[in-house]
Amino acid sequence: TFQYSGWLWNGEQFDSSWEKGAPFTTTIGTGQVIQGWDQGLVGQPVGSQVLLVIPPELGYGDKAQGEAIPANSTLVFVVDILSAS
Repeated sequence: TFQYSGWLWNGEQFDSSWEKGAPFTTTIGTGQVIQGWDQGLVGQPVGSQVLLVIPPELGYGDKAQGEAIPANSTLVFVVDILSAS
């Protein structure tokens, strides 16, 4: 379970679990999230705050994600790891 904010390299925020008012829960290391999260968060201990800078090839590559994330975007995430099961 995580709290996170996601930013484009240009400083524009595109997502935030803090602003949504609820943490995000998923399984890491199994392909349920972008590769940059799987690679950057596996093995990190609960209680850590992690800064991920994810190149396009470990994010969404050449596929835009709606209007919020253009194709070939470098993504920046601040992730607080709240719990693990």
